[in-house]
Amino acid sequence: MSSRLHERMRIRHRPEDVFELVSDVRRYPQFIKYLSALRVRIERTEGSMTHLEAEAVARYRFVTERFTTAVALDRDVLGVEVSLIEGPFRTLQNAWVFHRLGDGSTLVDFMIDFEFSNPLLQMLLAANKERAVHFIIDAFRSEADKRYEMVGSEDYDWSADRIAK
Repeated sequence: MSSRLHERMRIRHRPEDVFELVSDVRRYPQFIKYLSALRVRIERTEGSMTHLEAEAVARYRFVTERFTTAVALDRDVLGVEVSLIEGPFRTLQNAWVFHRLGDGSTLVDFMIDFEFSNPLLQMLLAANKERAVHFIIDAFRSEADKRYEMVGSEDYDWSADRIAK
């Protein structure tokens, strides 16, 4: 059974900056602890869309896994979609959408749906899936803090902003 998680969080950086960060897949191993390598095998751009085929190596404790994903980057909607091509997963889909809030900061819509082919790996990660997702999001937030200027106020209440669900 797949593990699906959807998170929404505010990041105090411009949506274009956060989109640029998530789109910069080649630099993931520099700030995502368990990704030891990543290479882009194919890249093509058509208008506002860029399509990548990326191969990654993930290491966690005694497990090393290699997987390949298709990545679609849409600059018009500031969205990123990732889907599995090959690897240790039965299912892997991931999507990011970056919405501009009233103070210029970003509401991040993050979704991931995964299922490992190996039942033991699935059981290990399923038990810690929320922690794993927060680890990934925190890595991106921390890297955004290093790369980009902060915008908006710390106590901004975005609940009144009109954002598509």
